[in-house]
Amino acid sequence: MDRKDIRIINQLEEQIKYLTKQQYIYNEMLNKVEDGIYITDKIGTTLFVNDAFLALSGLSRDKIIGKTVYSLKNKSILPNSCCAKVIETRSTVFTINNYVEGQKCLVSGSPIFDDDGKLVRTIAVIRDVSELNNLMKNLILREDLIINSSKYTVKESKESKKDAYISSNDYMKEIYNNVNKVANFDSTILILGETGVGKDFLAEYIYNVSNIKNKGKFVKVNCGAVPENLLESEFFGYEEGAFSGALKGGKKGLFEEANNGVIFLDEIGDMPYSLQVKLLTVINDKVFYRIGGVKPINFNAKIVAATNANLLKLVEQKKFRLDLYYRLNVVNFTIPPLRNRKEDIIPLSQEFIEYYNNKYSKNTFFSPGCLEKFLAYDWPGNIREMKNIIERLVLISDTPCIHTKLFKEQLIIGENETPVIFIERPEESSGTLKERMEQFERKEIIKVLNSSRTLKIAAETLDIDISTLVRKKQKYKIK
Repeated sequence: MDRKDIRIINQLEEQIKYLTKQQYIYNEMLNKVEDGIYITDKIGTTLFVNDAFLALSGLSRDKIIGKTVYSLKNKSILPNSCCAKVIETRSTVFTINNYVEGQKCLVSGSPIFDDDGKLVRTIAVIRDVSELNNLMKNLILREDLIINSSKYTVKESKESKKDAYISSNDYMKEIYNNVNKVANFDSTILILGETGVGKDFLAEYIYNVSNIKNKGKFVKVNCGAVPENLLESEFFGYEEGAFSGALKGGKKGLFEEANNGVIFLDEIGDMPYSLQVKLLTVINDKVFYRIGGVKPINFNAKIVAATNANLLKLVEQKKFRLDLYYRLNVVNFTIPPLRNRKEDIIPLSQEFIEYYNNKYSKNTFFSPGCLEKFLAYDWPGNIREMKNIIERLVLISDTPCIHTKLFKEQLIIGENETPVIFIERPEESSGTLKERMEQFERKEIIKVLNSSRTLKIAAETLDIDISTLVRKKQKYKIK
């Protein structure tokens, strides 16, 4: 071996030493990173994992180094492989991995290409989900957070967590303050407000803060859901043999079940007129009879009623008794719609997303842009609409972060949902008589839709069935 060969060998050895030293430094640098790091080659062979990944996953290097992510996944060593999806898609991928012996983690994987555009490596960054959740909560609920608008400022409540959950709105705080004053008295309470504003929540709150909670049950009755011919027996019960099909021994009614507690009459405006006089008698005399019975049953439950209807208008239409209205309306609370208490939107959205994350084992969160749209949206279906939409967003989101685009896609007209209407005005009338009449009809429907809160109200205003209204909307392509 001549001197030239020896010199080349020495140079190669020096380069190997240098590269080895550099590799060691790079590895040490990656081991100082608090997030987990997972690196593979172009076919998924595991080349490197840092110490943080081992701590998060509960795995050891000898189990994974040199093995492909596909074999590790097949052997259930890896619960999921973000890097495998990166190789398949050649793009950035987000997954949630629940490591059997470690933590539940958010994983973001990215491809690494060479100068020729060929895939050479994949790298995944792994973060503990609980840490991420804390970071997002601090970001969203931080006292000085302003979401792209000086109009809306979200501040962390200085009150107890329970009070903060109830409401951040001054008017709502006053309602709850007054509820606390009257909850222990036996006076009837009437709760008014649009559909979905939380009337049932307030009714349960009345029960929970009163001393009644330790004495009796909270019994809810939807007056519009029970068939009219069964309503009296459901309310007051019946004796054995009272009618064909009656149970042996008879049956307790809901009023009897609620004794010493609270009976919540939801949708009281839908109660049949014939039954209203019996309810009035129960309230006045504090006694009722089972169907077919002769023995009086004392009634001592607190009555809380709720409706989204205008009861005085129903009185004018002879659909609701005026004396019953006054008897129920001893104390009343009107809950404002969600669009009039914007400060409740962010806290409620965080409560709901946390609830559904736990229910469905997900770890989603809202982007600031999505929260901004929440604040700008009118929520015609109020809290119920928000709850339903957030449940859908949690279920269908492909990434942990829920973006504005996905929220907008959910603002569609469903069978039982309040529509979001963005309508273009029609052009001036032209064409045949039939076409002119159709143009006029379309214009009138658009006008009513724009001034109505729900499809149901619009249909009633137009004096047509809601199914007819939906059919005409489709016919005239009203979006």
